[in-house]
Amino acid sequence: MTEKTYYADTMAGVLGEVKHDLGRDAVILKTRGYRKGAFLGFIGGKAMWEITACAAADLTDQDRDRAGQYVSEIPLLRSDSPLADEREAHRPSAPKPENPAAAALAQMAGAARGSGAAAGLGRQVDDLKQMIQTLLIGRDSTSPQAVGVLGRFYANLVAQDVEPSLAQELIDGLRLDLTGRQQDDEALVRKKLRDRIASRIETIDPDGEPDKNSRKCRVIALIGPTGVGKTTTIAKLAANFKLRHGLRVGMITIDTYRVAAVDQLQTYAEIVETPLRTVLSPTELRQAIYALRGMDVVLVDTTGRSQNDLLRLSQLRSFLDAADADEVHVVVSAASNPRCIQGIIERFAPLGANRLLLTKLDEASTFGAVLDMARADIGPMAYVTSGQEVPDDIAPANAEDIARRIVGEQENA
Repeated sequence: MTEKTYYADTMAGVLGEVKHDLGRDAVILKTRGYRKGAFLGFIGGKAMWEITACAAADLTDQDRDRAGQYVSEIPLLRSDSPLADEREAHRPSAPKPENPAAAALAQMAGAARGSGAAAGLGRQVDDLKQMIQTLLIGRDSTSPQAVGVLGRFYANLVAQDVEPSLAQELIDGLRLDLTGRQQDDEALVRKKLRDRIASRIETIDPDGEPDKNSRKCRVIALIGPTGVGKTTTIAKLAANFKLRHGLRVGMITIDTYRVAAVDQLQTYAEIVETPLRTVLSPTELRQAIYALRGMDVVLVDTTGRSQNDLLRLSQLRSFLDAADADEVHVVVSAASNPRCIQGIIERFAPLGANRLLLTKLDEASTFGAVLDMARADIGPMAYVTSGQEVPDDIAPANAEDIARRIVGEQENA
């Protein structure tokens, strides 16, 4: 049997390397978390994950009896490890003393906290202790995250690109809420985890907001990077507001950098029979909104900007200031890289955003980054889209549905 070892700075990343090299039928033999270049093995350095695996075709019948599960099932341990035997894990035994390294750090932290001059050191040592506890996952036979149903759900969350510390927080919450027997009930754990995730995702029912009896024109602007589907989403919103809610709708675009975008929106405007105005400056935008003040809703399509282009973002801010929109939706593609999503949120949120809009659910392979979006101080998620069809493929955001995707339950489109 030929074993190969892979390394990455996230569990999802190393699993991706295994899948790419050996395929989804690869078998996990061993996993390990460690810190590369760390002093004394645990201080400083870079967090890394290591997986040893082999191709399923390389296993003999004897090896198959003791090897781990397929990589597509995202196991944490090989099945012949003592940690994989849940009967042993749950067998009553004498309490195991705290890990010596963690215990030493705890003493250091206590001593540091006793000295006012060393309070900062105490906080750093506390952080190091937390780091060590994280690294002990998969190595400490008493770690609840290393075995059983909770361990598998932890691995699933990390594979869904949920930030590892957040995944641990979710699992720790379940461990406190559920008895030992309940922790073995996969259906119950799944439901409780889904509920916990859903409670962290703030949503708002946009269908309850339109009011055709209101005298105030509601201005809605969509902002975000290029390629996330803002123009198509504007068309979907316009069609739904007019055809399903019976509202008078106007559209404005400042996206004059892409001629095709203006032509596309003009086509949609003609089909839905709504006025469309193209503007070139903040002053023209203010004038266009005033000209459309008799509408119930005015939708503003903005030019896509890179989250790294601070100059262009500053120009976009001047347009948003002129629009004085009631709602500014940051549009993010669910198919984007999780690290990119974090950067998008950080750069677009200060522009006055107060809503989130998630697109391209149908193109995403993982959904954990939605939790990072939900933790941002922007506002509730209003809509999600899952295709290119206008006016279909858009719906009010539903926290329960998103949570199902994160825990790996398939949702109907």
